[in-house]
Amino acid sequence: MPFAKAGLLVGSGSVTEADLAVIRQARLEALKLRALVNPPSDIPLYREAGIDTFLVQLLSPEPGATPTSPQRFVDYFAPAVEGFVQAGVYNFEIHGEPNLAERGYGVSWANAAAFGEWFLRVVERLKATFGSQVRAGFPGLTPPPPRLTGAAPVVSQREFLAANSAAIQGADFICCHIYWSSAEGMRAWDGGMRFIHQYLEAFPKLPLVISEFANVHPATYSKIKGDQYAEFYFTCSQYDECFQDWPANRVAWPRLQAAYAFLLRSPDPAYAPMVWMAADGTPRPVVASVAARPRMPDPAALRLTWPTEFRYYTQYYGENQQRYYQTSWNHSLRGGHNGVDLHVHYQNPESSPIRSCLDGVVVQKALEDTGYGHHVYIESLVEGVGRITLLYAHMSRISVEKGEQVKAGQVIGTAGMTGSTSGPHLHLSLKIEGLRVPANGDHLNPRPYLDPLPRPRGHPRVQYARTYVLLPPGADDSWAQAVMNATWESRRFTIGGSADDAGIGDLDLRRVIAVNPTAWGGDLRAFFETYYPGIIYQPITADSPGALRAALAAIPDMPPQPPPQPPAPRGRPRVPYERTYVLLPPGADARWASAVIAGAWNRRRFTVGGSADDAGIGDLDYRRVIAVNPAAWGGDLRAFFETYYPGVIYTPLEAATPQELAERLKQF
Repeated sequence: MPFAKAGLLVGSGSVTEADLAVIRQARLEALKLRALVNPPSDIPLYREAGIDTFLVQLLSPEPGATPTSPQRFVDYFAPAVEGFVQAGVYNFEIHGEPNLAERGYGVSWANAAAFGEWFLRVVERLKATFGSQVRAGFPGLTPPPPRLTGAAPVVSQREFLAANSAAIQGADFICCHIYWSSAEGMRAWDGGMRFIHQYLEAFPKLPLVISEFANVHPATYSKIKGDQYAEFYFTCSQYDECFQDWPANRVAWPRLQAAYAFLLRSPDPAYAPMVWMAADGTPRPVVASVAARPRMPDPAALRLTWPTEFRYYTQYYGENQQRYYQTSWNHSLRGGHNGVDLHVHYQNPESSPIRSCLDGVVVQKALEDTGYGHHVYIESLVEGVGRITLLYAHMSRISVEKGEQVKAGQVIGTAGMTGSTSGPHLHLSLKIEGLRVPANGDHLNPRPYLDPLPRPRGHPRVQYARTYVLLPPGADDSWAQAVMNATWESRRFTIGGSADDAGIGDLDLRRVIAVNPTAWGGDLRAFFETYYPGIIYQPITADSPGALRAALAAIPDMPPQPPPQPPAPRGRPRVPYERTYVLLPPGADARWASAVIAGAWNRRRFTVGGSADDAGIGDLDYRRVIAVNPAAWGGDLRAFFETYYPGVIYTPLEAATPQELAERLKQF
């Protein structure tokens, strides 16, 4: 499950060592930058600091000063957008707070609906200029008080969203701003938690990004703000994407993707109470508090046995916020549904067994006619996670008693519809000692621990036979050209210069053709046996590129059976490294492969190949695929990588000729 990322808006200008130190200390996962304020050249430095998600805001003063057409807006940001796209960053928030006069209301758009038309034209021009991989976000709006220092909106957030409901459907995601001045305000149904009913429930098909949040009270101490931010990040992590997996209706819809706090640093005195870093680069107390924030356990550390006979959800965590707020005792549920509802036999629920998700002990049993109805609490100790409490509610019969030990999978009763419920189902709630969500009674989302584990990062979509021709250090492009001339048209071997890149992949058949292996200055065969066991290792010695070409032409086909294999997972990277794979499309002949080598080998030693799966594999933080002329694949190649190899930095590159391709690659 992709938990919502903890993010931060950076300061103006180029990144500093002090910035990177704060980012590392706070254990951030996402950063918001501003085009023309933060240079794209900083992206590799942020990635080295552990950031894997970026949001770039296209925020211009022009729309509020002079009528600004969509084309003029795009032209204004075009150089910066191109730089970010080349760096593998595609998420752009289009402008910001357009319900303010100073941001364009009454100047560049006459009303809220007119902004929607303007926004859609900007999106159309951005995608036409930079490709369909660009993802455009509908901007955050100035919310009701409390809010940052500045003018009041001409139109309220609620009115603006209502007028733009159609235009918002043309966005790839939607942004919102959340501010508060106290912990109570942060947890309030119509305060910090309003992102649920005003955004998640109003626009269920769009991913949500909280592109700005902060405690805006100027007198609140930095550490207290940090404690609140830590809680807010953790609360946001509960609102994962949802899947409905009924046989006749298999659909998925996104929810909260990331939340970006305001602000790393700023010279503006108005923002002094909110910055995370002093003028001299010293982290303020907010940083340590955020660094100590809790995290949801890894799904691999906590596995719950599915408790009902049907593996379907009927209601997810966090849904129907207003209803649960109004009906919960003392309005204790401000974050929506406090668990998940699971499908049971509708016509005869008493025939549906309910099973324990974990080994544990029954700590409470109640037979009630209201609320949770007949319900039971079972407490468990899970190594590495701690004390777990699970609530099983609305049962018709409970067959265990308080103090009784139960085993995972043991029947503890039968389903029903006792208590406050509109139909038969099992309500399952989760609490973990030490993990608090005060806005929702400390209840956590159990879905990540019920669902199957996600595929390992970079795990091959299908088994395939991989041959990597490994060139040694110092081999220039003439050697790479020899490999290409010998193998491309007939074999399409992958060509590269990294021993680790040659070894990765959880595959049955992995072959490395190691050219002049003594040039590595060690025992290359032993290297692969130690770090990448199970590889078919074939050394070749050649004293010239011509001799290499002849030797490769005589290389036999891959053997049909692999050598003895180590236990899975195989092919895990020995160390983290940055991987760039230039992917040529079907039908690209040797001229195109030669152009890649001419444009990229001597400077960058990019891996070159023609397999989309081979481009995506590898359990690495940084995996970039430069996809040449992706339309030639006959489908949505970007969607392919998002589906099967999520986390890949997908960079499409259009070139009309091999010569143009070589020139474009020289710019990377």
